[in-house]
Amino acid sequence: MLGILVVEVHLPFVRSLKEKRKYIHRLRAISREFNAAFSEIDHHDKWQLATVVYVLVANGSQYLDSALERILDRIDERYEILGIRKSIEPISIDIL
Repeated sequence: MLGILVVEVHLPFVRSLKEKRKYIHRLRAISREFNAAFSEIDHHDKWQLATVVYVLVANGSQYLDSALERILDRIDERYEILGIRKSIEPISIDIL
């Protein structure tokens, strides 16, 4: 199973792209706590907006849902969330 969480975050207090990088770094640190992949995927040139994605792989959808909700809770504690897209997808890998 593949869990994907896309979050658009508003950073009204940021005044430069350099300052924004600090907050992206903090968002990335959340991914390490959950052993998730992380990337900023949109709004690279906008100071006060960030769209980031967290991706987890596990063998059960209940774990994925729980982990993605905990990631979302951690983000929500610190930032204003403008939009959320979450999906849990079954994946199949054919091995020889």
